[in-house]
Amino acid sequence: MKQPIFLKQYLPEFRSLVLSALGIAVVAYGLIALLAASIPHLPLANKRTFYGLLRAQMAVDEGARLPAMNRRMVLFLGSSVVERGVSERTMDSIFRRDHLPFVTMNAGTGGFCAEANLPMFRAMLEDGLKPSYVIYGVGLQELNGESTTHAFFGTKDTSLVKLKPKTFWNILRYGPVALAPLLNADHFHQYEFAANHAFRDVPSKSLFNSLMFGTNEPPRDSAYRFQPIYLADLGEIVTMCQRRGIQVAIYNAPLRPRLPSEIDVPYEHRAVSYEKILGLTRELHIPLWNFDREGLFARSDFQDNYHLTSMGARKISRMLADSVARWQAGDVNEDGMMTLE
Repeated sequence: MKQPIFLKQYLPEFRSLVLSALGIAVVAYGLIALLAASIPHLPLANKRTFYGLLRAQMAVDEGARLPAMNRRMVLFLGSSVVERGVSERTMDSIFRRDHLPFVTMNAGTGGFCAEANLPMFRAMLEDGLKPSYVIYGVGLQELNGESTTHAFFGTKDTSLVKLKPKTFWNILRYGPVALAPLLNADHFHQYEFAANHAFRDVPSKSLFNSLMFGTNEPPRDSAYRFQPIYLADLGEIVTMCQRRGIQVAIYNAPLRPRLPSEIDVPYEHRAVSYEKILGLTRELHIPLWNFDREGLFARSDFQDNYHLTSMGARKISRMLADSVARWQAGDVNEDGMMTLE
């Protein structure tokens, strides 16, 4: 059977086009694999909440190197009040000063309250993370069913958010999905924010820092409605630690002192929120440290109503490091309702 005249005439060009396309695909995929393998802490996982998985991957990577250093991890979980309020550098300097074998890992994630932290933390543990201490920071919005700032994984099944080891096969399979979020400006900002410890360890941002980190302003205060499911999820995180022999504590993040003219609905419910947290810590017999106390922080220590500046983050981090040191020495402290501002 004779070949069609057209195919016979243009076969060399067609073969060259196919080989060129295959060559471009191989080079492109090779570049993707190289980037996926070399970008620090890039999570290889099913495409879910990129920022939460990034924080989880950073914690797992840090935990993997600590045994060789004879160090133990103090892992912080919580929302943006933790993310932007705990300085690893400050805490670790206190630990070194006091000759304590601890290394701080801040896995706080903006918008991640207990309902999102529960599957993320479970995924960390299933991936082999073994912190010695877990400290969960709660803010006023932690138990607020009306809050618009809560982020959700959309599942509590960790098989859907499980981190993948950086094997050759996983890089080939998940590399494109892992890199895709970095092409989004918001996700790239989040990566830069996490990798550079923005807002807590960068006291004087340059113009380049400001462009990279961007701004992270929360919406105005909302209404308040206590959501029991959120408290139950927080309780599950605590019991998960206790079943694994991980010591766990909770701290209450401070709010900016208000002027008499400033009245916002959630502020009127700070006692309701704290009472629920206090009840949980008493039921589960764990420490509770309250930093929302009169005289501890000035208005200048805050960037907004909820979030500390880098100076405020260093201040509370020194207090937290001292609390951990006393806790490690056997002082299990519980700050009752009378300590609330």
